[in-house]
Amino acid sequence: MGKISIRAAEKNDIEGIILIEQESFHENIVESRDVFLDRLRIFPQGFLVLKIKEKIAAYISSEIWEYSENIDISKLDLNHSINDVHRSNGSQLYVSSLGVLKEYHGKGYGTTLLLEFTKQITRRYKISHILLIVSVNWRAARKIYGKNGFREIQRIPGFFVEDDNSDAIVMRKHL
Repeated sequence: MGKISIRAAEKNDIEGIILIEQESFHENIVESRDVFLDRLRIFPQGFLVLKIKEKIAAYISSEIWEYSENIDISKLDLNHSINDVHRSNGSQLYVSSLGVLKEYHGKGYGTTLLLEFTKQITRRYKISHILLIVSVNWRAARKIYGKNGFREIQRIPGFFVEDDNSDAIVMRKHL
């Protein structure tokens, strides 16, 4: 692993973030620039970038929700507004997006970013659970999340409007 730095995302990082988003996800599920800018504006503490030298190689963005054992799947809709769901006094962190440039896949950067992100967020907020969704087709991501304590709690049929409308796996980690 090369020399890295992890820091809060800034507005001028948006081009690098969008590049990673477009490279990481099928064109039908790429989230918009405005969604990322809203996430950055509303919850900047929940949005980090990982840089290698001066290049943005990965990002993670999130929201804090009130904890509920049962997941309201409408909150998971792609391009949803963070304004509608974010509650800074909540106890469940929702990882809304995590992406790594393809040239850095398989080198541990996504895991490094996720672990540092979790450490920073749990120091600032009373988070008891972390929630995320992943496509059944994203085997490498599922493996990383599983190794880091996330467990499947629900499936959403046909959630990801990709070539095959893959199911989403909702995963949760108890802290």
